[in-house]
Amino acid sequence: MTITPEQKQAIEEAGQEPVRVEDPETKVPYVIVREEIYRKIRDMVRIEQIDPSLYEVGEFIPLKQ
Repeated sequence: MTITPEQKQAIEEAGQEPVRVEDPETKVPYVIVREEIYRKIRDMVRIEQIDPSLYEVGEFIPLKQ
């Protein structure tokens, strides 16, 4: 998939900022970001995810079922 000339222009005008686009049929918004920015965000989210099995026993709060 490649970007359209209109998208390319919007990306260039936005500089380092993301570009918001909307599906005209569904009205669902999307954000276009450079791949290196996406990868940085993805890596930050992975780092912030905490494995519940690593909690100290005294800090453990069981999930309500």
